[in-house]
Amino acid sequence: MLEMRGITKTFDAVVALKDASLELKSGEIMALLGANGSGKSTLVKTLSGLVNPDGGTVLYDGKPVHIRSAADSGRLSISTAYQDLSLVPAMSVIDNIVLGMEPKGKFGLIDRKKARDYALSCLERLKISCAPDALVQSLMPSTQSMIEIAKAVASRPRLLILDESTASLHSDEVDTLFAVLAELRAEGIGIITVTHRMGEIYRICDRCTVLRGGETVASGPVGEMDIDTVVYYMTGKKPDTSVGARARAGIHSADERPVLETRGLSLPRKLKSVDFHAYAGEIIGIGGLDGQGQQDFLRVILGDQKHDSGGIVYQGKKTKFRQPADAIREGMGFISGDRNKESIFPVRTVAENIYAGAAARGILFSYIKPAEVNRFARNAVEKYGIIAGGMRYPASSLSGGNQQKLVLGRWIALAPDLLLLDDPTKGVDIATRHEIHRILKECAAAGMCVLYGSSDNEELLKISDRIYVFYEGAVSAELQGEDRVEEKLVAAMLGLTGEHLKGGENR
Repeated sequence: MLEMRGITKTFDAVVALKDASLELKSGEIMALLGANGSGKSTLVKTLSGLVNPDGGTVLYDGKPVHIRSAADSGRLSISTAYQDLSLVPAMSVIDNIVLGMEPKGKFGLIDRKKARDYALSCLERLKISCAPDALVQSLMPSTQSMIEIAKAVASRPRLLILDESTASLHSDEVDTLFAVLAELRAEGIGIITVTHRMGEIYRICDRCTVLRGGETVASGPVGEMDIDTVVYYMTGKKPDTSVGARARAGIHSADERPVLETRGLSLPRKLKSVDFHAYAGEIIGIGGLDGQGQQDFLRVILGDQKHDSGGIVYQGKKTKFRQPADAIREGMGFISGDRNKESIFPVRTVAENIYAGAAARGILFSYIKPAEVNRFARNAVEKYGIIAGGMRYPASSLSGGNQQKLVLGRWIALAPDLLLLDDPTKGVDIATRHEIHRILKECAAAGMCVLYGSSDNEELLKISDRIYVFYEGAVSAELQGEDRVEEKLVAAMLGLTGEHLKGGENR
């Protein structure tokens, strides 16, 4: 069905693709894998018409084709669901789904009834629960991602490309999506999925292709490649099995003071009387389905949102920060999973981005020596293995994984007492994820207190000493020890509380 041979693409001095190749058969689901910066997105954009390759050949049904625009891609019945959503926020769900393929009635006008009926059938197929006339910008991120997929499927493609489509989805939404993909595969549709969730490729994919440094380094049936083999092809190194070897935090003595404690913390319509405690040297997981209050909890601690009742005790003192800058000056750090909106200054240099945390702790309007900025940044780049062309390159020139390591280095270099992380590895490749976990475990071993919010259950269970699970704004369970298992985590996420979910004795 599809064959790509010797695809090359450079952006100035950066080689994005170098003799990359790919094959896909009709009725096959293929995983396109690789570390951040390996060329996956560029290869996908080549098929979508958003990037024109410098060289190579694309064969479609055995015939050479030239895909120079999104229109060319559409004429070949190629449809893509993008990680960076292609939806129009100020338009309704219906209008987004049928955008560009609106059914026409008399006099060439849009047939609104047919458009509505078709959009509703797409929503029903993917079990998307939302008002069809609602504006996309009013919906939760996971629902927006499902609508992006519905839009791609609605065009009835012969080749469907999913670019990190499950990164923002909950487990039930992933189940629904995979059921639909199985139906599409049975109908003879070819599917390429880009994902960093390794478990997904063994669940739904038939074959995988691995890129490294813009080159295709491996391709074959999924059943013949275990995770260690895939990681080896992605990185060129054997996986570090010692990543999860940090000794778990134990029960703390009665007279030990928590780094952070909340008592009856409440925020209208978002948080309900949250009791919480975290000690130095712990990694505390913050879990729950999207929109259950866990993100609001982190931001209330940081001073980005204001609670109306209850209290926050930080380092033994009752605290209510007026703004995040106050929290940072008191030894907190914050890393957001939405690096494009909240973490990275794209046009600023690598050095300036790394030094931003130190600048926030400094005196307002004070002079900052360029030599100090470069020295601070260079140390972080070397220590955390950030791959960058140079200190003066813009942060936007880095791959997604290296951007996230940049943000991580920004805060860890300041040795905060409390580090808050809100889904920091979303959209990050498995090798970079392991590296981030290793760094955080070293920090915890050195006495840092880490609050780690994640939408990935497997990640929460792997990295956390204890897990607080949020449901409808309240803590539905605190899991630790033998209770840190997936079935209890999922039950708590669904609000199924009980004595068997409490997770250990009270302190």
